[in-house]
Amino acid sequence: MPEGRVYAKDEQLAVRQALDELLAWAPMQRSPRLSAFLSYIVEAELSGRAGSVKAYSIAVDVFGRDEDFDPQSDPIVRVQARRLRGLIEEFDRLDLGRAPIRIVLPVGRYVPEFVPREDSIPIVGDDAQEPSGATEEQPGARPPQAPSRSIWVAGAAAALLLLASLYFWPELGQRTTSGSAVVQPAIPLVIVEDFENLTDDQRSTPLVAGLALELVTDINQFADLSAAYGGPQADLEDVERENGAIYVLSGVARRSSRGILYSILVQDGLTRSIVATFEVEVPLGDGTPSMNLQDVSEEFSLRLGSPRGPLHKAARIWVAAHSAEDDPVLEPYPCLVGYGMFRERRAIFDAGALERCARHSTDEGRSEGAAILAVLTADRGWRVGTDTAEGAALVESGRALAEQAVGREPTSGFNWAQRAYVAFLAGEVGASRDFYNTAVQLNPAMVDVLADYGYVEGLSGNWEAALALSQRALSVEVNPPDFYSIVPALWALREGDYAQAVAVGERMVSAVPDLGTAVMVAAGGQLRDAEIINAYLPRLLASQRFRRLGIMPALRQHVLDPDLLRTISSGIISAGVPLDRLAHPF
Repeated sequence: MPEGRVYAKDEQLAVRQALDELLAWAPMQRSPRLSAFLSYIVEAELSGRAGSVKAYSIAVDVFGRDEDFDPQSDPIVRVQARRLRGLIEEFDRLDLGRAPIRIVLPVGRYVPEFVPREDSIPIVGDDAQEPSGATEEQPGARPPQAPSRSIWVAGAAAALLLLASLYFWPELGQRTTSGSAVVQPAIPLVIVEDFENLTDDQRSTPLVAGLALELVTDINQFADLSAAYGGPQADLEDVERENGAIYVLSGVARRSSRGILYSILVQDGLTRSIVATFEVEVPLGDGTPSMNLQDVSEEFSLRLGSPRGPLHKAARIWVAAHSAEDDPVLEPYPCLVGYGMFRERRAIFDAGALERCARHSTDEGRSEGAAILAVLTADRGWRVGTDTAEGAALVESGRALAEQAVGREPTSGFNWAQRAYVAFLAGEVGASRDFYNTAVQLNPAMVDVLADYGYVEGLSGNWEAALALSQRALSVEVNPPDFYSIVPALWALREGDYAQAVAVGERMVSAVPDLGTAVMVAAGGQLRDAEIINAYLPRLLASQRFRRLGIMPALRQHVLDPDLLRTISSGIISAGVPLDRLAHPF
């Protein structure tokens, strides 16, 4: 076997400095297997053993595969090479390296190149001019002989051509759908292990058996999560993920003073650091639990599946940094994460970036993309005004997209929830209520949908259901979004607790400006509070919707509860608004 290039001491020091920087980077530290992969191929090149670097040797030496490993039937090395290449490219894109050279892993190869940071001429051995070792497409290829010095220039030119092709040829460069080398977060995977049973339930109702599988089923109902049953000992080495976080969920059930205490622990699958802990206590009556295992699983799923929950924390940080108009188009999972952030912080989140990814996802045939695009389109129409030709056309387009999403995937609770939201924007409160009911039947653990459903029930006058849904959503969230305040504010106003309506209504204004402002003016009028009236009355009278339709006709498009309408009307009159502006356009 021909020897590879012998590197000078200063070259080896530069390469190892670059290697140390990559290995110290947090995303690389979270993946010990990729760190081992990188170290293996770098050391092989430095020691002149690049010719022995093949898919087989990597699989056996790095990933612990058996000696009968077949690279044609087991793609682990190709999969991990793509992950490693994506991390290296992201590290370079962020300009985090300070070493005089950078490490490059060309597409189709497992042997790295060492490129100076300033002049970008590779510091590589002779064997790097043509593919050395096995390629990803040809796992068993025999390494070629080292080229002579006479063709070194041609080889360097070929290397530069290869680098250029990585930029201009998306498929060869393994770039994202947006045309960028940025590695985007992928949907998290939760491996659910069997619960430890410390309840001594052999002679009573089974209190644990099947809970892990129930959790797997419930988590998989979310469009932005995936789950798998891990058995008593999950072997993460056998779980192949591309850029997606892996979490391990374990649990314990034990006796408590009131009944049974269920506890879960969520850990990072690679570092085993604790991500979250949750508890659910179930009282026992005459030895019978007040909640069945499906109820317990739903309680945990409400917290795990929240858009603000621990499983999406890293992705939310990434999306916040990459949601500008000139950033790459968000892929399906970051697009879903971005939509949740848009619902929470509409005023500061870039709706244009969200619409780009939703449209791209729709064009690729993904139902969730069509559902998101439906809401964005209908929402724009509602803001223009459903009483205008432009607004009505936009809402109708949103309705068609929502129906398309449900038609593509009719068992998706997410799609039905967006169909409900579009119907609400169209003024079809009854249909919206029915669609929300379908959504929670499919997935009762979508916490934001519970808050939305409660809002629609309240507007319909079904306050018992509205308050139950609202309270359930509020009990899950430590720092709930502003739209969670709508039901409490409307209920307080309706029941004559005007001070509470003001206290909660201030947050409601940011979620639903027109209705929120009407609530604040009505509560201020009932309290005869000049400060509140002066703060919100100008905003009420400046609303284009209220100006075009009249205040009460505009409110009647959504508020169906006559008692709530009377309270709002009398409060606004007490605040000094003339009757003609209350009833007619102005």
